[in-house]
Amino acid sequence: MEPMHVEAVRNDAAPSRTGLVQDYVRIECPQCWAAYYLYHDGMEVKLLRGYFLRASWQISGEHPNHNPVIVFENSSAVTQEKAS
Repeated sequence: MEPMHVEAVRNDAAPSRTGLVQDYVRIECPQCWAAYYLYHDGMEVKLLRGYFLRASWQISGEHPNHNPVIVFENSSAVTQEKAS
C-alpha cells in the first residue's frame, strides 16, 4: 500500500511538497487565530477526519510558537481504514 502524506500548512506558508491537494476547511488556533489548511495526496474525505483532530490539537498545543508546516506520520488506524 502506498503511504499517505498529510500536512497542516499555515496560511502564510507553502506546503513541503508540490502536487498536494488543499482541503477547504480552515483550522484555527483558539488562542491567536493562526489559520492552517490540510494538504494531502488525494485521500478520501472520510480519512481526513482524524487528521483534522490531530491538527487542531497540535496547533493549539504549539501556541504561541506555531510551525509553518506540520507533517503527520501515518497512523495504523488510518492505514487500516483505507485498506478496508
